Amino acid sequence: MPRIAFFFGISIYMYMDDHGEPHCHAIYGDYAGSFSLENGELSAGQMPPAQLKKIKTFILGNNDELMAKWHELTT
Repeated sequence: MPRIAFFFGISIYMYMDDHGEPHCHAIYGDYAGSFSLENGELSAGQMPPAQLKKIKTFILGNNDELMAKWHELTT
């Protein structure tokens, strides 16, 4: 499970051989969530509002690179 980004105390991960819709996982302290790469929305878990905004901004701003990483790890 490579960590692909770290910012503002938030770690972003993608799991090898993951399934389903393209997504990433974020961990911030005791919070963890799964986020859609399509729209940056939280699909499972919990995250404080300020970190939700930062994660969504990161996903939408780096979408091409994240989708390429998703395909690299899941195929």
